[in-house]
Amino acid sequence: MIASLHPPAHALELLEPVAESHGAPSPHSGSAMSAAFHSPSRRKPSVLHIFKIYYPDLFGGTLTVIHRICADLRESFSFSALVCTALGGARTIDVDGVPVERVRSLGDFLSLPMAPTYPFRLWRRMPRHDLCVMHAPFPLADLVLGFGFGRRQPFVVHWHADITTRSALRPIVQPFIRRTLRRASAIIVADEVLARETPILREFADKCRVVPFGIDVEKYIIPEAERAAIATAKRQNPGVVLACGRLVPYKGFDVLIHAAALGDFTVWIVGAGREQSYLEELAAELGVQDRIRLLGAVSDEHLVRLLHLAEVFVLPSVTDAETFGLAQLEAMAAGCAIVNTALNTAVPMVARHGIEAYTVPPRDPVALADAVTALLGDSETRQRFGEAGQQRAAACFSSQMFKSKIEDIYFESASPVPSRVEEPARAQERGLSIAGMARLAAVLAWSDVRHRYVRSILGPFWMSLQLLVTVGVLGAFTSQMTRTEPFGVLPTLAVSLTVWSFLNGVVLDAMNALPNAANLIKDRAVPPPVFLMQCFFRQALFALHNAIVPLGLWLAFGSLRIDNVVAALPGFLLFCGCALGLALTLGALATRFRDVKPIVESSLMLAFLASPVMWTAASSNPKALVLKLNPVTHLFSVWRQPLLDGTLAPESMALVVGLLAFLVAASGFALRQMRRAAFWI
Repeated sequence: MIASLHPPAHALELLEPVAESHGAPSPHSGSAMSAAFHSPSRRKPSVLHIFKIYYPDLFGGTLTVIHRICADLRESFSFSALVCTALGGARTIDVDGVPVERVRSLGDFLSLPMAPTYPFRLWRRMPRHDLCVMHAPFPLADLVLGFGFGRRQPFVVHWHADITTRSALRPIVQPFIRRTLRRASAIIVADEVLARETPILREFADKCRVVPFGIDVEKYIIPEAERAAIATAKRQNPGVVLACGRLVPYKGFDVLIHAAALGDFTVWIVGAGREQSYLEELAAELGVQDRIRLLGAVSDEHLVRLLHLAEVFVLPSVTDAETFGLAQLEAMAAGCAIVNTALNTAVPMVARHGIEAYTVPPRDPVALADAVTALLGDSETRQRFGEAGQQRAAACFSSQMFKSKIEDIYFESASPVPSRVEEPARAQERGLSIAGMARLAAVLAWSDVRHRYVRSILGPFWMSLQLLVTVGVLGAFTSQMTRTEPFGVLPTLAVSLTVWSFLNGVVLDAMNALPNAANLIKDRAVPPPVFLMQCFFRQALFALHNAIVPLGLWLAFGSLRIDNVVAALPGFLLFCGCALGLALTLGALATRFRDVKPIVESSLMLAFLASPVMWTAASSNPKALVLKLNPVTHLFSVWRQPLLDGTLAPESMALVVGLLAFLVAASGFALRQMRRAAFWI
C-alpha cells in the first residue's frame, strides 16, 4: 500500500493559512443586451446546466468550469443543474447557491451513468428555463435532444472533449450528437484548435465560439503572512512534483508513476476516481510507494498552497480527451513550472514548450522522467517558466474576459424573458406540438405510477416479483419440454416476457384510453393523442421496473456481452417505435369502431401463443409459415437475436422497417382524425 493518502501531518500544519483572504468580486460588465434583461420589470434569465455529475460527488475540470460560470454570472442569471449520482443522498442539494437536482444512477456503463429516469427529468426541466446549456460529451442528454424534445428551448453546447476512448459507442451516439449540435445556437470551445481538429465540429464551424478558460491570478498568489510557512514546508518536502485531476485512464497518472520509478523524485497526486486502487497497486509493484502520495480531493485554498509547495507541475495526459488542461493553467497562475504532453489539443498551446513548459510525447515515461529531472535540477529554468506562466495566465486567460464572453453568448442565445404576469397568458395562447404532447404524456404517466403505488412499500416492483415467479414456473416447464438446462433459459425468457408485457400493455391500454378520458376530451382540456402517448410512457415505466428481473438473471446465469447489447439497441428502438405507432393507430380505431377492441384482444392472445415469446424460433421450425407471416416474430427477432448471438436476419429488419413506415403513416392519419374524438365517445 502507498505510505499515506495525505501529505505528512507537519506539512498540512505548515500549509494552514495564517489569515483568510477573500478577493473582492469582479464588477459586472453591463452591456445594452444585459441591461435589457436587468430591467426592473423583468426577472433574471434562468439557465439549466446539463451534465452527468457535479460536486460533491466528483471534482474535475469540467465541474470547475460549471462552478465558475455559476459563481461569476450569478448577478446576471439564475442557475440550476441537472446531473446524475450513484452515491445516494438528497435528491436536490445546494452547491454554493446553485440548486442541483441529482437523478439516481445505478452506476456507470461505458463511462455513462445508468440513470433511466434522467431523460424524463430533462424533458420536464427544459421548458422551465430560458436557456439550456449542455456540457459535452454527455450522450445520455444527446439521446433526448437528438430526438427533438424541447426543440423550442434556446440551447448552447460547451464542447469540452470528443468521445475518444469508447470506439464502440461512437457510431451509435454520433448521429444524436450531430443533431444536438445542429440545434445549438452556439458551440463554445476553449481553443481554436478544437474547432479545427475535431471532425464533427468542422461541420458546424459557423457556430463555434472560442472562449479560453479564465482564471483569477490574484487567487493563486500566496499572502505575505503565509510565505514563511510555505518555505518551511518546502525545506521539509524538497523536490515535490505535483499532478492534479480525476483518477481516470486518460489522465496518464500511471505513466507519471512509471516516470517516478525511473527518476528520483516525489509525486503528489490531487484528485479522486476509479483508478485509485490501480495506481496504489502500481506504485507498490514498482517499489515507489514511499514516493507516491494520493491526496484525494482537496479544497481550492489547499490546492493553491500545494501548487506553491511543489517545484514542478505535471500534466501527463495521454489522449485527446484532455482538451485544455485547466489544472496546468492554475499551476501557471501560481508560478509553477510545467511539464505537459504533446496532444493534438490546446494542452501544449496553453503552456508552450521552452517558454512556460517542457512538452514531451504522451505515454513516454522516459521522456517524462528526463523532463522532470531536468527542471528539478535547474532552478533558473523553473523560475523563468514560472514567471512566464504567471504573465501568460494574466494576459491571455483572464477570468474577466471569460466571464464577459460567456455572458454575451448566454444573453444572445436566451429567449426574451417575459414578466411573470405575461407568462400564463402566453402559455395559453401557445398550442401543443407533438413534442409538447409527448412531454405532457410523460409527466402524466409518471404521475400515474406515483399515485397508483402511493401507500405501497415496493410500489411497481410488485410486478417485478410477479414476473420473477412467472419466469421461474415457465422456465421449469419450458426446460422440461425442450430438455434444456433450466437456468439457461431463464434470462431469455425473462427479457422476452418483459418486452411482451410492455407491448401487450401498450395496446390494451390505448384502446381504453380515450373513452376513459371522455370528459377532458369533450372539454378540450387536453388533446386526445396525449392520452395514447401516456399509455406508452406508463408501460415503459413499468417495463423499466421489471427490467431488474432479466438483468439480475442474466448476471446470475447468463453471459451478457456488451457488444451484443449495443447491436440490439437499433432493433429495440424500432420495436418501441412500432409500439407507439400501434398505440396511436389502434387507440383511435378502437374508439371510432367498437368492434376493433374485441378483435385485437383475441388477436393478442393468439399472437402470444404463435410467437416466439416463451420459446425461440431456433427451437422450432424456422421455415414455418406461421413464423414467417407473424409480424410479432420479426418484432422480437430484430432486437433479441442480436442480444443472444450478435446476428440479425436481414429479412426481419426489412419487414420491421416497412411495418414502422406503415405505422408512421397510419399514426399521422389517426392524429388528424382524432380532432373528431369528442364525437366518437
